[in-house]
Amino acid sequence: MALDRTAGFDMLVQISENELNNQLATAFLAGGIFPPSISVPVNAGGVSGSADLNFDTPVADLDRPRPRMGLTVPFSNSQLQITAPLALTVAPIGGAITVVDSIAMVTEGSNQFATMDFNAGAPTVNVAFDPASVSLLEPLLDVAGLSLTQAQNMMAGVVLDQLQSSIGRIDLTPAIPVVDDTDATTVFDIDVTTVNDTTALDRDCLAFGVRMSSDGGGNINNVTSSLIPAGSQSLVTMSNFWLLARVMRPRIASSMGRPVTDFDTPLRLNRSIPAPGGQGTLRSLEARVVANRISVTGRATDSGSGWSAESNFSFFIDIGLDAGAITVTATTPVVDTDVDLAWWVWLASLGLGGLFGGIVGVIIAAVVLAIVEAVAEGIADGLISDGISGAIGGLPAIPLGPIGGGLTLSSIVLDDLELRSSIVRSVSVPVKHQGGNVGLGGFSVDLDSGALSAGVLPGTDLAWNPASGLNAVGGSGLTVTGTSFGALTPVQISRLPLATSQMSLGLIPLTWPRWFLFMPHHEVVFGMRTSEGRLAKLRAWRQIDQQGALHLDWITFDTPTPSLDIAARWSVTERGEVTDYIAKDCSRCRSSPVRWCGVFEAWPRLTAFPVDYEWCLCGQTLEQGDGKVKSAAGIITYRLEGRRLKIATEMGQLFKCELCVSAIDARGLELYTCIQLNQPGIERRCRPCKPTRKDVSVNLLPVAAELAYWRPLLPREPLVEVDPIG
Repeated sequence: MALDRTAGFDMLVQISENELNNQLATAFLAGGIFPPSISVPVNAGGVSGSADLNFDTPVADLDRPRPRMGLTVPFSNSQLQITAPLALTVAPIGGAITVVDSIAMVTEGSNQFATMDFNAGAPTVNVAFDPASVSLLEPLLDVAGLSLTQAQNMMAGVVLDQLQSSIGRIDLTPAIPVVDDTDATTVFDIDVTTVNDTTALDRDCLAFGVRMSSDGGGNINNVTSSLIPAGSQSLVTMSNFWLLARVMRPRIASSMGRPVTDFDTPLRLNRSIPAPGGQGTLRSLEARVVANRISVTGRATDSGSGWSAESNFSFFIDIGLDAGAITVTATTPVVDTDVDLAWWVWLASLGLGGLFGGIVGVIIAAVVLAIVEAVAEGIADGLISDGISGAIGGLPAIPLGPIGGGLTLSSIVLDDLELRSSIVRSVSVPVKHQGGNVGLGGFSVDLDSGALSAGVLPGTDLAWNPASGLNAVGGSGLTVTGTSFGALTPVQISRLPLATSQMSLGLIPLTWPRWFLFMPHHEVVFGMRTSEGRLAKLRAWRQIDQQGALHLDWITFDTPTPSLDIAARWSVTERGEVTDYIAKDCSRCRSSPVRWCGVFEAWPRLTAFPVDYEWCLCGQTLEQGDGKVKSAAGIITYRLEGRRLKIATEMGQLFKCELCVSAIDARGLELYTCIQLNQPGIERRCRPCKPTRKDVSVNLLPVAAELAYWRPLLPREPLVEVDPIG
């Protein structure tokens, strides 16, 4: 049998660092795995304020002591706002946060999953500002009495607190069902580690050791190298021992009506047994993996009056792939039969050898059928969900990364059973809008909605001018790429600068249509960030046979977009005379006139800082600093400081109106939101009353049947019993 490459596990799964990052990036753009932004209070080292961080695509690296993984989260267009000991706002700032933590398998109920649990030990967090931010920060931090190192450590502390309190963990696999049963094709337990390849190839990977039963072996510390084939992103390999001993052995024993103990592991008959078909004896049977095939050899004997025979047979089982489907085939058996005849039997017949040959055929047919069914049912049906549908197969019960949902098989290597494949993602970035337009004259398009117009309207992202080219407007940006339109992914677009605002006419090819087979077709492909913050891919060309009309196709992905919320907190600052009373429902109540204080804060997310805020209260625009607003109920005083607003009511004043805030970010994107304010001038608080006596109980006695004999009686028990008041 070939050498064991699974470190003793029934199955070994490896996911390359590149595939891990592609899955993380896809999940991030789809709005999962890691938040796209955080806005958190800062209170450390005598410094208070807030930090608004807009994150870019996170990047994992496995160049760490096992089983630790690094996660670098770049941030840009962000802001650090200090309120004490000195009012100070620094924007825009950018840099990167690096989190290093261990990866472990966690069990919850009947599921296991791999995770970075930020509360299971202390992750290492480092923050580094980029050079442009350092140049902006240093002179301002000097005024506040802070060093750059202090500022970075302060930010690291804030991020660590958020990781532990708000995010908690990052799961690197979906929940994987585990079960302790006798089925060799269900997962019992999973171990995980990282492989840091220090060679020039840098083939780092996540490695998962999978046991299919409670008596399964394996040591994850023995997985020290990446076995992923060149050009692949993953490896799924199943041990030869598991295939022969756990999958095939019990099925062959069952097909022959024998206990599994008649066969040693991995698959060898340890005693003579009656041959299938009821004739002859099966003396030996063994299966092993040889040269990427399952080799089956055996020996059977039979005898009768005056004759005996011995037959040796062999054949091979091949596992392959045909149009994406797993195939299991057996070669034609080779049979060598030796018949020993007494002289009188030989004289009677020269064809007795054919009798035994038929028996051997029955034996071989039974063994071939059992092995084919064992492999086909145990692997193709047991491990691959719903079999293979077209070119897509799935191995749902094994870890395939954060959003790995199945495999597209490309080839199969039997030693150990290696499924060479690419991973199918269970999550993709949804499409917001897809469309196209052909125009000889100028036009504009809103890529978020697909709306077309002759001029540049609010929401317009791209404008076509036949004299000059394409222009990104409304805070959008573009980058030309050499990738084809079909191959360009949201992850690739997210890694482009997307900062160019114009594409000159000369960059847009003047070409023949795509369907014109005899002439070449050229087009320019580019990525964009829309005015609402979504990612889009586009292609454009000018068509020769249409007088240079522009052809524009686009797909806009529904990635997370900027938003604006208002956080509100109310408190009573002064209370008037208190009145106690009993309500109609017997509740004990207390009322008093009050003076309210409301504190409000605008929380923009995914906006480019600095942000300009404008507040409106009761239909009146507020000025920065202290001021007053006339409402229907009286005068409201306020203090406005950028994104924070504080208002105060008069004693006993009913306050009911609308509060709105507008935020315009550094890219010119405007966000707007409102909330309704409704604070009573009289605060009432009630609590249900508690009964002070028991309920009255009534005993009903039967009336005499004959009323003619009625007379007053002194009953032994009163008709109405009133319990004493408790």
